[in-house]
Amino acid sequence: MRKLGYLLIVLLFVACSAQPDLDVTLHRCASMPSARACATAFVVNNRAYVFAGRDSSNIAQNDLWQYDPVTDSWTALGATPLSPRVNATACVKEDKVYIGLGFNGTYKNDTSFFQDWWEYTPSTDTWKALAPYPNRYTDRATAFTGTDKLYVGYGFCYQYRRDFFRYDIATDRWDSIDVNVSFHGYPTRSFGGTGTTCQHRHFMGTGYYRYSLDWWAELVDGTRWEKRTPVPGRTRTLAASAATNDYIYLCGGLHYGGVNTTGEVLQDIRRYDPLTDQWTYVAIMPQGLMNHICFTSGKRIYFGLGETDEWKVQNELYYFEE
Repeated sequence: MRKLGYLLIVLLFVACSAQPDLDVTLHRCASMPSARACATAFVVNNRAYVFAGRDSSNIAQNDLWQYDPVTDSWTALGATPLSPRVNATACVKEDKVYIGLGFNGTYKNDTSFFQDWWEYTPSTDTWKALAPYPNRYTDRATAFTGTDKLYVGYGFCYQYRRDFFRYDIATDRWDSIDVNVSFHGYPTRSFGGTGTTCQHRHFMGTGYYRYSLDWWAELVDGTRWEKRTPVPGRTRTLAASAATNDYIYLCGGLHYGGVNTTGEVLQDIRRYDPLTDQWTYVAIMPQGLMNHICFTSGKRIYFGLGETDEWKVQNELYYFEE
């Protein structure tokens, strides 16, 4: 009987600890007219854009959609000069978007990993081809926007690498960064991580190398990684993140624990505070998502699209307020 009592206490503790720490309300937005997974989202002048990804027929696209948070409406902007792809990379500098890379095809073909890099101006809907990325490790690479430079790296091509590059906007030039100065802040190799910029600081984490990861690190001086508090809960890859002025929000992802497990698509939303280096459990998504998007507009945090544990591609979008 005493053992049963201890068991009930443990189960009660686990149940309570699984509840979010904050009381937020999730709001459902207008659904995107075309379901997408592995799409790329960015925000310019408080309007969100969704580029490419796989549709509900698992066919890669090259179109661009605009979402207006004020009217809660979607506008199709049509095809882009880029070829169809998934897992493209984008970052915003003032009113310009720098976008490209990604994957489409077979892992046995070098040309399936795209190196093209473009400048997009939403106000005029114009595209400009830039210097190509230095290598083909471009599947799901991560990008950060600095003062006058962009930082891009940690993509995938056949194998796991830690290549990282700095792009000079003024000269249209790529330079390699030696990130091997710190093996403690970032795994030697990984794939499927997510990162964003908050308070002029660059953070990245999660991902996959043999198993899904819970690590979290900061890019310091654009030259080295420093380890921060790991993400709580289940380890994950294929998650999504975005930042407001004060916090970073990490949503969902796939937990993979090895070949003897089926894994789990996660539903949790976590908040990271760069000032305190602490995590808070914010909310539970309506369903687990991976290969989804996350972006912010003002104090609103949006998440959605992606796919579920049944690999069903979604078109729903949700938001909550900070």
